[in-house]
Amino acid sequence: MILGTYWYFDFPINLYKFDFFEFKKGYGGHADNPAELVTIFEAKHPEKIIEDLKNLIDKNSDGYLFVYQEQHKLKIGTGGYQLFDYDFLLIKEVEKLLRNHRAYPAKDKTLRNPTLIKLCNENPKNKITYPKQTFLQVVGSELKKHNAENSKLRLDCNIDLEYKEDFIKDLESILKDEKIDVFFYYESEFENRTNLMLFFTNGRQGLNLREKIYIDILSFENKVEKTITTYNAKFGFLGGYDSYPQNGPKIERIIEKEMII
Repeated sequence: MILGTYWYFDFPINLYKFDFFEFKKGYGGHADNPAELVTIFEAKHPEKIIEDLKNLIDKNSDGYLFVYQEQHKLKIGTGGYQLFDYDFLLIKEVEKLLRNHRAYPAKDKTLRNPTLIKLCNENPKNKITYPKQTFLQVVGSELKKHNAENSKLRLDCNIDLEYKEDFIKDLESILKDEKIDVFFYYESEFENRTNLMLFFTNGRQGLNLREKIYIDILSFENKVEKTITTYNAKFGFLGGYDSYPQNGPKIERIIEKEMII
């Protein structure tokens, strides 16, 4: 799976600007629609554009584009429930390509019977997997700087006060090998134990069109479970509302703080 900063509900304001492409935000809920970057245009030689798009995706293996072709008219876009920096930068490259081909916006944006072409690379190493156990939850966030959202793993547990510091250090030691750059938590004491709400995530994905970071969630899950067992931590919180973890965030690892916390 991919942890980190993404956009869905709104556009990354002050980060990107497009001439051809329009951002169509996701709405969630019953609409359950993907966010999209999309354009409809015309060109003299659309088949040459499609060939160049194929070459672009071959060079950027994490990329995905959909193309609808109807004669000289093309609709091009990318979409998903998480659009990362990688996706916006890929579309910037598409815009360069369209300028080179002297494409121009279509006056009539209706496509009556187009042919669909999907451009992507299947890579088994980049398979999206999710936690098998229930103790790790995948959670989102409110909109942060530049309308960014962040996908995190959350772990709720409680532990003897005397073991807390070593427990946190051992969790932190796991993160480098598991390619996780952000770790912070909230806490609250209850009798001789402490309730911990722990978060693990990453930052922006695909800057400079570097490949997105895929987390081996099963490996991380197994290491966390072993650490939980070692320190006899228990899942969930003790006490009532007054003992809910609100002291924090206590930051152990961080990048791009304003877009995450």
